[in-house]
Amino acid sequence: MKWRILIVVAIAVIGAGCNDASDPTTTTSTGAPSGEDIVLDSGTMPDSIPEEFPLPSGSSVGSTMVISDGLTEVVIRVSAEQGITSEYYNQALPPAGFDVGRSESTDNGWIIEFTYEGTTGSLDITEPVQGISQVVLRFNE
Repeated sequence: MKWRILIVVAIAVIGAGCNDASDPTTTTSTGAPSGEDIVLDSGTMPDSIPEEFPLPSGSSVGSTMVISDGLTEVVIRVSAEQGITSEYYNQALPPAGFDVGRSESTDNGWIIEFTYEGTTGSLDITEPVQGISQVVLRFNE
């Protein structure tokens, strides 16, 4: 009897680890407490971010979250100090069509708020590791 239970448990564990999804890095969650669908990914900019959004050289897209109510959040790592990264975005956003409304120092870094074709967004720029900036991009469709 103990062997049968162990075999059933082993099959259940192995079956739980199998995933038929074609992209194992993308996760979609439905039935969130707020009722929205949430798509989690990493490594690529979501389609909900305009193609015109500038990315500095030496940057990489980390985790992304897209919520069906129109909120997108993207973590970007930049191989530059926080001051250089904030200056880059202050200069690069306007020519790309983004209107900067607020750009100022905060207790933890720098915040830039912008609009793009009537949609609001923000960049929260910090330097968690010396010489490496972390940019949290929030875009509200």
